[in-house]
Amino acid sequence: MTSKSFVVALRNLCVAAGIFVTSIVYSQENVSYTESQAAAGQLTYEERCATCHGYNLEGFELAPSLSGNLFSRRFGDRSADYLARNVQRMPPNEAGLSQEETANVLAYLFRRNGVEASTESLSADLDFLASYVIPAQELVDSRFTPRLPSYATNGPLMPNSRLDDLTPVTNDMLLNPPVGDWLVWRRTHSNLGHSPLSEISKENVDDFRLAWTWSLPPGANMMTPIVHDGVMFTLSSGDVVQAIDATTGDLLWAYQHEIDGDKPSESKKGVAIWEDKIIVGTSDLKLIAIEAKTGRLAWEHQIETHGETDHRFKSAPMVVNDKAIFGLVGQMAVEGGNFIVAIDLKTHEEAWRFYTIARPDEAFGNSWNGLSLEERTGGSVWTPGSYDPETNLVYFGPAPTYDTVTMREFRNVPGTTSDALYTNSTIALDADTGELVWHFQHVRNDLLDLDWAFERQIMELPVNGEMRRAVVTGGKAAIFEAMDAVTGEYLFSIDLDMQNVFSEIDPRTGDKTMFPEAVLKPGEDTPGLAKNGVCPDALGARNMQTTSYNPHTGILYVPMQDTCINNLTGRRWQKYPNIEDEGKWGLVKAVNLETREVEWTTRQFAPPASGHLTTDSGLLFRGTIDRMFQVVDQENGEVLWQQRLDNAPTSYPITYRVDGQQYVAVATNSGSYFANGMERTTGITNSPTGASLWVFTVSR
Repeated sequence: MTSKSFVVALRNLCVAAGIFVTSIVYSQENVSYTESQAAAGQLTYEERCATCHGYNLEGFELAPSLSGNLFSRRFGDRSADYLARNVQRMPPNEAGLSQEETANVLAYLFRRNGVEASTESLSADLDFLASYVIPAQELVDSRFTPRLPSYATNGPLMPNSRLDDLTPVTNDMLLNPPVGDWLVWRRTHSNLGHSPLSEISKENVDDFRLAWTWSLPPGANMMTPIVHDGVMFTLSSGDVVQAIDATTGDLLWAYQHEIDGDKPSESKKGVAIWEDKIIVGTSDLKLIAIEAKTGRLAWEHQIETHGETDHRFKSAPMVVNDKAIFGLVGQMAVEGGNFIVAIDLKTHEEAWRFYTIARPDEAFGNSWNGLSLEERTGGSVWTPGSYDPETNLVYFGPAPTYDTVTMREFRNVPGTTSDALYTNSTIALDADTGELVWHFQHVRNDLLDLDWAFERQIMELPVNGEMRRAVVTGGKAAIFEAMDAVTGEYLFSIDLDMQNVFSEIDPRTGDKTMFPEAVLKPGEDTPGLAKNGVCPDALGARNMQTTSYNPHTGILYVPMQDTCINNLTGRRWQKYPNIEDEGKWGLVKAVNLETREVEWTTRQFAPPASGHLTTDSGLLFRGTIDRMFQVVDQENGEVLWQQRLDNAPTSYPITYRVDGQQYVAVATNSGSYFANGMERTTGITNSPTGASLWVFTVSR
C-alpha cells in the first residue's frame, strides 16, 4: 500500500435490524468528502440506484451489494476510479450520472462504509481517483456470502452441502456421463439431446409437477444448465455463474465476472465442467475457470483477437482431451472472419486455432471470388461442436458470410471460385491439433442467409445395407444431410418440403441447384422469387432450437416453424396455409432416419422456443413461444401435459436424477433474435425482462 493509497474499512449491516454499525478507523490522508456531499449522494442513490442495489446497499440479483463481502470482492484491490466508473455509468439503459452526482454518490458510499466526513470535497476526477487502491477485506456476512463446503470454512462446520460430496469430472466421464448427470450441452458430445432416464413416463406424467423455481438475472439467455452430483451450474446474462442445489433450488454460491469493455453479450449456451472447475466463456473474450466447490476464480485466459473488437462468445465450451474447444461469433466489423480455438486447461494457454474463413495463401483460399482477407467476413460459430472419440474429430458448422454484395459480383479472377469456404460447411478437425481432416459444404456461396450453423449429431445409420458412422445436421431450409464421420463422404439428404429455394439435390454429391428466381444477381436487393415469397424466411424453417434423436427408435424430432416472407411487402405467410392448419405456425416433425420418411407431423399456433429433449420412456419435452412447456408422446406427437411459464423458454431443457428422483429443468428469458422475430410474426407478447429457471418432477 503506497502513501497515496486509502483504506476503506467495511463493517456489515446488522442482519436482524438492517442497521449499519460504524465503529471503524479510517485514514483520510489522501481522500475526503463533505457531509453535504454525502447527503446529496443519498438522495441521488435512493432516486437512481436503490431500486436495484437496495436501500441498505444489500444488492439484489444482478446488482451487487455495496457493502460487505461482495463489495469487497468486487472492488477490493482495485483503484478507486474503477468504482467511480461503475457508479458513473448507472443506472443501466438510462442517462448516466453527472460528474457531480458521481462524486456525491461516492461520498455517500464512503459514509455508509464508515468513512468520516471532513471539510474538503471529494473529487470525481478519474485521474485523481486512479492513484488510490481499495484493499480487499476479509469479512463474513452470512446474508451475502454463499454457503461454502464445510472444509472451506473456519470455525464450526456449516450444515452439510452437496458441494461437500462434489467429485471431479474426468475426460472419461464427459465421454460416458453418469446416467443421472447432465455434463455436456446436449448431454453427450454426440449432441443427440436424449437421456436414458425413464422414471418420468407416460404412465405418471399426469403427476408431473413443479419442484422449484429460481429467478435469474434478466436478459436474453439461451443457457443450458449442467448438473453433477446433485449440483446445478448455470450461466446468466451479465456473466453470472451460480451453483444451485438441484433438488431444492437453494443457492450454494454465485460468481459474477467483471466485464472489461462494452455491455455483456447475450444468448450464451452455457458452461462446461472439467475436473473440479467450471469453464466459462465471458463477454470480454476470456476463458475463465471457477472452482466448482467454492465459486472462487481459479484462472483466466484472454483470447487473442489481434485488435478485432466485435467477436463474441455464444456457444458453450466443449471439453475434449483436457482442452476447452469453442468457436466465436463476429458480425460485419470482423474482417477476415471468425475462428475455432482450443485452450489447454492444464497450462491455460492456447493449444491451436482454426480460422473458419479460408486464408488466401492456404487451402481453399481461392474460394472467395478474389477477395482479399480484409474483405472476407462471416464464418461465425453459433453452436457448440460435437466430438467422436472413435475418430478423435470435433465437428463444427460455420455460418454464412455477412457481405453478400461482393460475393455475387463476377470478378473473373483466374483460378478462383465464389464458394466461400468454410461457410455453411461441416468441418472435421483433429481434436489434438486443430488440423482440418475433411469438410463438406452444404450450400456454396449462400447469399440468402440459410445457415447450416446448428448442431452436428453423431450416430450409427444403415446406408445402402451397410451401417455407417454418420454426422447428421440440417440448415434453415429444413434439409437434413448425413456425412460419413470418418471421411466426410456424402451419404444422403432429406428435404422436409419447407423451402422454395432449391430445385434439385444431386443424390450422389449433395450439390444443390437453386431455382433461377432464387439467385441474387448484382444490383438486386431481393431475389426474384420475393415477388411471390421466399420460403423459409430469414429465421428459417428450423433455427437454434435443437433437434433430438432417440437412438433406440431411429427417430429425429425436429422443432420447426412454417414462415415465408414477401421481401417486397414484409408480409409473412405459411407455405401450406390450408384451412385446418391456417394460423398454426409451429410444427414438430418426427423423421425416421433409417427409412428417411416423416413418421408424423403436428402443428400448433405457437412456434418452438426451446430445443427438444427425448428420454427412454418415450417422452419428448419442448417449449413454445407462447410460454408453454409441454410433454409430448414420441409415438404420435400428442401433448400429454403442459404448463404456462413466466416467459418463453428459449433455451435447452435437460433432465437429471438425484437420490433416485428424476427432474426436468428449463430456463426462460427475455428472448433471442429468433424468439423476438417469431413473437412479431404471430402477435405473441411476452415479458421484455423476466428470466427464471423452472424445475419439474413427478410427485411421489
